[in-house]
Amino acid sequence: MAIVGVCLLWVAPLYAADRPAPRFTAEIQPLLKRHCVKCHGPAKQEAQLNLSTASGVIRGGMNGAVLVPHDVGNSLLWKRVADDEMPPESPLSEDEKALLKNWIAAGAPGLPSRDKVAGAVAGKDHWAFQPLQAVAVPAVRDKSRLANEIDDFLQSELERQGLSLAPAADRATLIRRVSFDLTGLPPTVAEIETFVNDPAPNAYSRMVDRYLASPHYGERWGKYWLDAAGYADSNGYFNADSDRPLAYRYRDWVVRALNSDKPFDQFVRGQIAGDEMAGFTPGNSASAEVIGLLEATHYLRNSQDGTGESDGNPDEVRVDRYTVIEGTIQNMMNSLLGLTIQCAKCHDHKFEPITQRDYYQLQAVLAPVYNLQNWVKPQERFVYASLPGEFEAWDSQVKTLDAAITREKQRLYDWARQHRPHGTVVLADDFDAADLRLDERWSNTAPGDNTPAGSPPANIGSSQAPGVYVAGGVLKVQAADGQSEGWVSTKQKIDWTPAEIGGVIQVTFDLTAVRLNDADPPAERVGYYLALHDFQNDSPVAGGNLLIDGNPKAATTVYLDYPGGGSKSAGEVGGTGYQAGRNYGIRITHVKQGRYQLEHLVDFLPDGKSLTLAEADLPDGGFGIAVYAKRNFAVDNLVIERFEGQSESGTALTQFRKNYDVEKQALDGVQKQRAALSDRPGKIAWASDLSDTAPDVFVLERGDYAKPAAKVEPEGLAVLSDAGHPFQIRPVGETRKTTGRRLAFAHWITAPDSTAAALLARVQVNRVWHRHFGTGIVAPVDNLGISGALPSHPELLEWLAWNFAARSASAETGTVPWSLKQLHRVILNSAAYRQSSRTDEVAFQKDPDNRLLWRYPVRRLDAEAIRDALLAVSGDLNPQVGGPFAATKRLDTGEVVPADPNGSGRRRSLYLQQRRTQVTSLLAVFDAPTIVFNSPQRPVSTMPLQTLALLNSEFVVERARNFARRLESAADADPARVRLAWLSAWNREPESHELTAALEFLEGQAAEHATDNSPRESAWADLCQMLLAANEFLYVE
Repeated sequence: MAIVGVCLLWVAPLYAADRPAPRFTAEIQPLLKRHCVKCHGPAKQEAQLNLSTASGVIRGGMNGAVLVPHDVGNSLLWKRVADDEMPPESPLSEDEKALLKNWIAAGAPGLPSRDKVAGAVAGKDHWAFQPLQAVAVPAVRDKSRLANEIDDFLQSELERQGLSLAPAADRATLIRRVSFDLTGLPPTVAEIETFVNDPAPNAYSRMVDRYLASPHYGERWGKYWLDAAGYADSNGYFNADSDRPLAYRYRDWVVRALNSDKPFDQFVRGQIAGDEMAGFTPGNSASAEVIGLLEATHYLRNSQDGTGESDGNPDEVRVDRYTVIEGTIQNMMNSLLGLTIQCAKCHDHKFEPITQRDYYQLQAVLAPVYNLQNWVKPQERFVYASLPGEFEAWDSQVKTLDAAITREKQRLYDWARQHRPHGTVVLADDFDAADLRLDERWSNTAPGDNTPAGSPPANIGSSQAPGVYVAGGVLKVQAADGQSEGWVSTKQKIDWTPAEIGGVIQVTFDLTAVRLNDADPPAERVGYYLALHDFQNDSPVAGGNLLIDGNPKAATTVYLDYPGGGSKSAGEVGGTGYQAGRNYGIRITHVKQGRYQLEHLVDFLPDGKSLTLAEADLPDGGFGIAVYAKRNFAVDNLVIERFEGQSESGTALTQFRKNYDVEKQALDGVQKQRAALSDRPGKIAWASDLSDTAPDVFVLERGDYAKPAAKVEPEGLAVLSDAGHPFQIRPVGETRKTTGRRLAFAHWITAPDSTAAALLARVQVNRVWHRHFGTGIVAPVDNLGISGALPSHPELLEWLAWNFAARSASAETGTVPWSLKQLHRVILNSAAYRQSSRTDEVAFQKDPDNRLLWRYPVRRLDAEAIRDALLAVSGDLNPQVGGPFAATKRLDTGEVVPADPNGSGRRRSLYLQQRRTQVTSLLAVFDAPTIVFNSPQRPVSTMPLQTLALLNSEFVVERARNFARRLESAADADPARVRLAWLSAWNREPESHELTAALEFLEGQAAEHATDNSPRESAWADLCQMLLAANEFLYVE
């Protein structure tokens, strides 16, 4: 006989006659999951029986129906369990058998009818895949301590087990609990004293409202959403992990949206299709609301994206692109619907009712944004959208500052020409002497060599290209065509390596023209050499040259060796470029043994960036001028000078540099202002369709990118679809070229009364509950699918979700659909939330995991709240809200810390750079996640390393010192300071024995630190660090 996997009961202890019948979702389904689904579940279905869902129980297996409601004896499920045939490895206990038997006898309440199951999509009967239903509040025997409907649901379960809620917590405990829960910061001493001493009956509810109205609320709850959405300030991707400098605008939008209590359905729609909702045309100004919608679309860019660094073979590029869209689908489905979907990329999901076709239909929704054939790299996915007048104001400022910079530079150049020092002249040529024959000073060969340098050789004294000649008292360079190379060199050998440290050699010349005739185009480059030949090089060809390949518009490239001789770039110098009427040149300074600095000079002043060269890079030979490749220009007053470090000329140069630094201060100030306006306002990293024509999307055979199969169209998940709420694409508008696919999905997932919106609401409500109680009603908050856990209180979850999303708006009661702040109010005003953490031995024996919430669970603060509390208590918290991230860096020790520990590094942890491969060390040790995909839930670990960090971290030690200084200035006497220390760190008054012990500790530590400069200050720092490292600081009761 084929085995029919069943896990049921026999006779065993019977329930009291007046006890309610067991419920399927709360009691029977968990029992089946514990004992039966290993062999009769979604992955493995022996005897074709699936007991993981209600529909599977109804349908039965290859032996027919396994359950006959109201008829225990004829239920095959019961028979296998009664005979102990099933389950073979983990038989049911007598209590479990009794539970199951009573459920069947009561008619198997909670199961759908067989007729309903027959036509249902497989898995659609799962509790989370149902439309929201209004749930009746259960009747309870004792309502004396209940505050709202939440308590009725919890009390009902507690009474079934003979338990009750714990007594209410004291006010100091409550304000600490609420403050951390809603803002992630400890309450101030003033806030504690105000609330504790407030006699008003509504003091607690008003306190909750004050924290909900705090701007820190959005920072606290924004971080939770950002983790769930996979937010990071870097792209990830192996070792590259490049920055996302504009991602902060999405983070700030999330904070603002939560602070304003934007309805959650609107919050979701904006992130999926904000650009399509906005109707924005790039290039135009926009309202703050429209800008916010564009910022919100960064949600679709939160997954890792290495395509900015991937330029390998076509297969690798294709894989990288698919990886981005796959990560986006995973983030979207998990953050919004609490489902795991990545398995369906290769085949129908083994544990969820999600087909492979479902997966690629979702990909079709996003395909217009992430077009695999017309890809846009992450650094190029941006748009400019500024408020009306904002660009014009910026443009006016820029023009004003640019004009000021030009004036200051000219003033500085004029000053430099007037005050420039003069060194020992090595070579000078003003090209003015009437009797000067050019070929006596210059040649077309390298010094000491009779071989012409270049082909064809340059013509000395001739205007025939390539050639150089004197006319009008200047040297004119007649360039060759673009194919020929030539140059001329001084016959005088020059050593370009200053001997002593501090020594300088420089060449300067006036650039009088960048075209020889009006008909000539401007010179493409202004090329010249330091040494056309290196006499320390035995090579027969010129080697060791430094070619200065001057760009008329920007920085100048420096090449080692000349073209044709194995040249390579040494880097760039300068930044101003070349223009007629200025003096240009190169200065080489011996800065330290074996190291030389090469600077570009404009009007004798250092210009832009410099290069560091080794002695081997510097040649000795002639000075050369390039006469090839469209280099038409004219020079005058060529001077090569030396400045020896200790000589009169060297002293003059040193003084010139000092005076120059003073003269340059005004220019530096204006340039600093201009740098702050380097980019035009309104730059947003967004996600948007690339056109109104969507690319084709195909199911990939077993997920193989090279094996497209059936073509698919965009659609929502079949298991969440219903006839009343179709996936419907509508025209977006004439001003925007988008497909409307994402907007259709956004409406589908938030449609009132739809199955998709029901799951969206349940997921969000469960996450909020998880943050307030430490565990969700469904324990793993990232999986509400069939493969996830069952809710501990299904009716309560349904009631909360229905009130959150489906309840009608009411001006009389202040009810607003999809209001997160309203959801917080309901939860925080319940007696369950306000109960104490007092333990109870009887309750612990019955419910050791506290799933029934017979007391408030003690919870450790998360990593960000610990760090932020340390900063707040010490008075060091930087209150800056929003803006670019505070950068982090990795020290040689491997520790990751803020790059600016005393400025931006003291901002809230939300604003620290969230790098995928580099989590700030203090946060990491307290379980802050590495964001690879998304992280809606974190593990909570307890490790010795955490205590070590609190005792030895320089960050914590400094906070303790500053906390001590803050206390010293806040009170005159030690007892008063101890009281403030307790209120600040632990948010309560010290007990009398604690006050005594603290004062004795201070005396003892002061004696220990007797040799310190300030023994009392050291003692107070020790006490403060002890308070900050204690569990009472780290945990919320």
